[in-house]
Amino acid sequence: MKSFMMVELVFGELALLDISMAIATGLIVSVVLSTAYYMAASGMPKWKPRKLVHVVMGTVIAMTVVAYSNLSGPAFAVGIFLTILMYAWAHKSELLWELLIAGSRENETRLNTFAAGFMGLVSFATVFLVFFSRPEIFVASILAVSWGDAAGEVIGRPFGGKLVKIRYRNKSVEGSIGVLIFTTLSVIASLVIFSPDTIILEVLPNILAIAICSTIAEFLSIGWTDNFFIPMVTAITMWWFLFPGIVLFPI
Repeated sequence: MKSFMMVELVFGELALLDISMAIATGLIVSVVLSTAYYMAASGMPKWKPRKLVHVVMGTVIAMTVVAYSNLSGPAFAVGIFLTILMYAWAHKSELLWELLIAGSRENETRLNTFAAGFMGLVSFATVFLVFFSRPEIFVASILAVSWGDAAGEVIGRPFGGKLVKIRYRNKSVEGSIGVLIFTTLSVIASLVIFSPDTIILEVLPNILAIAICSTIAEFLSIGWTDNFFIPMVTAITMWWFLFPGIVLFPI
């Protein structure tokens, strides 16, 4: 199966596409965080702005990181975002804490929110390095969180328990079905974009097996741990079921 090449692990010259993606990424993330902040400030339930950030930021990271020519591109994007964030913080010193509050789950602290983001990044970085030769694995592992995990709450919150009354740690069957469907779509999207020679219909049973494993990981996760386990399980099962012959740590 043919695959696109991942970003080179060197700091080099920025191409025009790198600069364009970095500027767009920094602006998009800043706008999304601002929107989430005002949504939370307006009294909207916390899960809505939190999932907005979850979906948009995860999708942006997944679709752009592998497309840069080298590490200078992502570094430039982070620099733009931090510059905007620090500018806003200079005008409102409580901003960073309020953003953490806006992104926190009910009955969880800002430390929990920080841990969720940090462990998610650790998981993404691990998948990136281990499966460097297969960008579709990296992309699918992020989308499984930003699409699949988010679908569990977006569907589970309003519809959970209406068809099936059984719940586990406040997780519903309807929400888990949402995780399964959107995790399947995450894997399919990553293969279509980054592994064009893969015939989706031929490997559809494998894709469903991957999505089932990731859904189980989400169902059994406690609190923020899903941000760590879902990418890892998605990546490992994609390796098992789709790319068993690839060399790990090829860099």
